[in-house]
Amino acid sequence: MTIQNANAIVQRIGPCRIALDRAAFPELDCELAMLGCETADISVGFRTDGHGMTAGFLSWTQPYSKASFVSALSPFRAMDLLVLQSQGQDRRSIESDLFEAGWQRHPGGMMSGEYPNWTATHLPGATIWQRARGKNGSWLQKGVEADALIARYAAAVDHVRPGDRVLVDGTGAADGAAIVMALSRAGSVVRVDGGDSSAKGGETVDAQLGRLTDESIDLIVAIEPAVPTDWIARLDDYARVLKYDGRVVIGWKRGAGDARRPIDWDSFSDAISERFLPEKRYVHMAVSADPRGAHAIFPIDVEQPAATDWLMIVASVNPLMGAAHAGGFDHPSYPRAKGPLPALVDFGEAYDNPWLYRSMVQMGERLAHDVKLARLAECVIEDSRADSADRGAAIAVLGYRVLEMRRLDLARAMMPLIDAYVAVPVTDDTPVHVRRWRISLAFLAGRLSELAGDRGAARRWYRCAAEADWSSFSPLLATKSIAACFYEARIHLADGDPQTALACFRHGVDTALKAAAFPHDQQMGADGQPLPFYLQELAEVIDMGSQCANALAHFPLWQRDPGLFWRQVDIRRFGLASWARDLERENERLRAA
Repeated sequence: MTIQNANAIVQRIGPCRIALDRAAFPELDCELAMLGCETADISVGFRTDGHGMTAGFLSWTQPYSKASFVSALSPFRAMDLLVLQSQGQDRRSIESDLFEAGWQRHPGGMMSGEYPNWTATHLPGATIWQRARGKNGSWLQKGVEADALIARYAAAVDHVRPGDRVLVDGTGAADGAAIVMALSRAGSVVRVDGGDSSAKGGETVDAQLGRLTDESIDLIVAIEPAVPTDWIARLDDYARVLKYDGRVVIGWKRGAGDARRPIDWDSFSDAISERFLPEKRYVHMAVSADPRGAHAIFPIDVEQPAATDWLMIVASVNPLMGAAHAGGFDHPSYPRAKGPLPALVDFGEAYDNPWLYRSMVQMGERLAHDVKLARLAECVIEDSRADSADRGAAIAVLGYRVLEMRRLDLARAMMPLIDAYVAVPVTDDTPVHVRRWRISLAFLAGRLSELAGDRGAARRWYRCAAEADWSSFSPLLATKSIAACFYEARIHLADGDPQTALACFRHGVDTALKAAAFPHDQQMGADGQPLPFYLQELAEVIDMGSQCANALAHFPLWQRDPGLFWRQVDIRRFGLASWARDLERENERLRAA
């Protein structure tokens, strides 16, 4: 387990300078060095040359004694961070000594889902600590009583999108802001100033949010916010400052009939629904009969009833409200201020309503409520221009939802929508994102045709996607063309036409090679700031092409034994994310049966 433990440490604190007892942990010392860390024996420590993060590793598993534990902590007093192994020790005693010695909990020390590991009696097997910034009542300088609040902020972090400007409001906002910055890829954090003198630096706003302009925040994390007037008015404040693709994670403990917090789930949910699109709710509960034991916080369907005093919900702004405000769109991960954007991420130019992109299109960021996502796509299809990127994206979102559900009847209903979109003539002025959706929809039509049992139509649609001009958008779109080659080849194999299948596999390889040889410099973004996903998705293009190449290399096995051939070829998953969602949905159906 030493390799795993070393990796877990570096995953939390990064490559750094770390001191430990080398005689007691020679293997850990070796593995940390292999992960880029500079290691030293704690009896010697590090030279104080003023550069690099320093950390200490302390394993304390012997019977607790205050004098001996404090003595063991002493050599680490000049370190920035401390990794402590203390499984089985009395938590209150250990924490009390740590706080007295000038340590506090690391803001990234409890990740989402780790809350059950923190009980009233014991710490997790390994915990992360950092030097305290003064003893001023920070929640990170508290023990068991801080667990629930930290867990709520850690759960909220799951909804932070890369580049988001996050507003943190509520109890422990300063610590909440630190947790958001430690655990997410937020671009910046603004916190409501609660008068906490320990919270230094960072952007703050007053409790009335008066200094925040309208539609300037991507995400609000509000954990038991103190409201200036009443909680309903606070929701209106949040609705004012959120962007049209914004989201709010908000929670209060059930109120007692005053205006400071909602009295029950129904009134809370109704008020949220009037202003936002509810997606998920969170349940906070004990997971053992012992009140000192483990607790958990986890998301459930927003409509699912739950017996809990804690009311916490995730909801999004309806992006349709931004249709008349396209000019104000600026993607936080690809801001206009960075200069000319590659067409690949220039969503402001691509969509009539660019606020739809993160709420409806981007996997991992879009609405987490499947029914509301489908309804949003339906609304866009009904109201958008026939030749717009908005409409193409909405048809794709709805079509993949139909595919996931394996709804044969709806698959047939989707085909006229795709036919009409692809039938719009392409001209020199056709926007590149419209071209993108034409290719994506051709591939989707092949999948839907297979679902409907129309194999002839599936072949035609796959051929359309395979021969489409992906280069007018991006070589990354070649994934659809290569996958179309592979899927068409399967059909030909099943139909007893191996030679046509062979030609499809060859076309897939050729497409991958052309995509690899494409001039990528203009596609990847500005020098020194490449699009973070570009090379990863280009690698997927090559990986998919390699599967077609694998089929060519093993094609003689087809005549010997088709099953043997396919076992050599079907070693990757085209559309891995979609496949994983399909598998999860099947598991959910089985669990519900």
